[in-house]
Amino acid sequence: MYFLLGIDDTDSPPAGEATNAAQDTAALALSLGQKLDSLGLARLLNISCHQLFLHPSIAYTTSNTACCLLLDSDAQKIREVDMTTRITLRSQSTAKANPGYALAAWNQFDPEVVAWGKNAKFVELQRMDAINLAKRCGIAIAGISGSGAGVIGALAAIGLRYEGNDGVIYWMPGLDKLNGIYTQVELNQVIHFDFIESENHRHPALDDRIHFNANKKPILKGGRIVLQVSRAKRGAEYEWES
Repeated sequence: MYFLLGIDDTDSPPAGEATNAAQDTAALALSLGQKLDSLGLARLLNISCHQLFLHPSIAYTTSNTACCLLLDSDAQKIREVDMTTRITLRSQSTAKANPGYALAAWNQFDPEVVAWGKNAKFVELQRMDAINLAKRCGIAIAGISGSGAGVIGALAAIGLRYEGNDGVIYWMPGLDKLNGIYTQVELNQVIHFDFIESENHRHPALDDRIHFNANKKPILKGGRIVLQVSRAKRGAEYEWES
């Protein structure tokens, strides 16, 4: 059974300390997912990152990014997933952070949650509205420390991940192993993307060589994980690059 676990730590670093909020939140999500996996509570399928509204009145560091973990678990284990999430967010978030999470079964989604996620990309939303919406929809939600404002982004992340047309995939099995040049045949031995395509919807041939940029992440499009590629420059040792 699939579950979506959204987290947002709204990290606020000490004065003068530069951090990357997107990276920090994603790293926290991966740490949490690996912990759930190691405890046998859930299998981590992937982690997506979602850019939310940027405004001076909203607490964030360099970017306002929330993450969503797609999990495969049993309904009987969800209480333990919930408790492990609380403990992990409390212990691994910085002292000035305002972490929150939202946890929902894939089959319990309400269109209002998707709308919440879309709105969170363009307007400032309120913590109590997130909590009230989650409760109406039967979604577990909680602020862990500080103001608990992370519930806003956490709920947005699961709405956007469910809708499937926003965000990048920060982690999925095999993604961290990609380095160098692969044909699609070779690629299938390492990782599975739903689609590989260019911006004008062209697709590499099976024997075309694709060069992977470690900083380039697949995106979510139509509920699928899509690796975007572009034509390589003339004379390159490969036909496409990510």
